[in-house]
Amino acid sequence: MFGKKTVAPQVEAPGTVIGKGITIEAAVLTGRESVRIDGVFLGNVDLDGSLILGETGSIEGTIRAKYIVVAGLVRGNIECEGVLHISPTARVNGDIKTNSIIVDEGGQLNGRYQVGEATAMVSSETQPLLSNTIPGLRNDEKSYLDKSLEIVDK
Repeated sequence: MFGKKTVAPQVEAPGTVIGKGITIEAAVLTGRESVRIDGVFLGNVDLDGSLILGETGSIEGTIRAKYIVVAGLVRGNIECEGVLHISPTARVNGDIKTNSIIVDEGGQLNGRYQVGEATAMVSSETQPLLSNTIPGLRNDEKSYLDKSLEIVDK
């Protein structure tokens, strides 16, 4: 997202396709194979394979898969073990936790995200630079910064 390194998702060909005119409600989709959804899925998705959400597809529920490509609408949280690819037509409303992310221009993310392993918010290299910023912060911002610095010191 911010660097020049490009990681191509290793998305497998889907073994199951939920077509454009199909709506599945109140369901849980689990499996080891890859799935493509071009219709409406109202429920949770938990796959050991890949998930491809086409431009006409939408999911309202929690998603977990090894590799995920989103081109449609997601209303729910996403957890991806590998690469999460947000295409230009994607709209994601929920929190994301992934190992790696690709966001194409135009792709929309509304929520919090965590990419890669959990790292400290403030490194020892950054800490001296913050001393110039602290006087301009509001009290609640200073409190948050102090907590972040405590995490780094541990």
